[in-house]
Parts: sequence; C-alpha cells; structure tokens
Amino acid sequence: MENKKGFTLIELIAVVAILGILMTVAGVAVFGVIRDSQDKLLEEQMNGLADTAITYVISKKLYLENCPSNFNPESPTVNDCFTEVSVSELIQTGFFENKSDLCDLNKEILVYRDSIGKLKSYVPENTCGY
Repeated sequence: MENKKGFTLIELIAVVAILGILMTVAGVAVFGVIRDSQDKLLEEQMNGLADTAITYVISKKLYLENCPSNFNPESPTVNDCFTEVSVSELIQTGFFENKSDLCDLNKEILVYRDSIGKLKSYVPENTCGY
C-alpha cells in the first residue's frame, strides 16, 4: 500500500462543521453586542430628551403651577401645571441633538411641576425608536 498524504472527506466535513458552529456562536455574540449598544443609545436619547425639555422650560422662564397629587402625565387634564415641548423645537433651538435620527420630530414632551413643586418631564414611550 502506498502512503498518501492529505485529508479524508470525513476530516474535511468535521472541520467545516466545527467552523460553522464557532461562527454561529460568534455571530450571535456580535449581534447581541450591537443590539445592546443600540438599546443603550436609545435609552440615552430618551433620558436626554427628558432632561433637555426641563432645561428648555427653565431657560424660557415658563411659570407652571404645582399639579395635584393625582396628576397623570400620560393623560393630563390640568393645563396650568404643565407645558408641552416638541422634539423639533428642542432641536431647532440647539438644546438637543437627535443622534442617528432616532427620535420623531413631531412628538411632544410633557414638562410639569409635581405636587411638591419639582419640575419633571414625561417622554412618551414611542418618541424615539429604530
């Protein structure tokens, strides 16, 4: 018998299968990291909008009365204790940067004074997204 050097078909299939498994695991990990970074950017945008809206209202020296303790920012009824600021207004005035165009320019952020007098803001859930 001759001594032939090289790989058998079984050995090549085994190597390709192992590489496929490793690539799958690596791909899942990479896409998970990418998704986590996108989620973090989205969260930073939402928090930035909330803080910026309060800063904007303070800079405009808008007077807001204290809202009652049962005030619900998701469906406000008392007009004297809140104001609405649009995302586009915050961007146009230079108060906010819309990174990666994640935020809807037509959405409104509600800024209100709670029952103890502290300014708070409410950013609707779907204001920013992919």
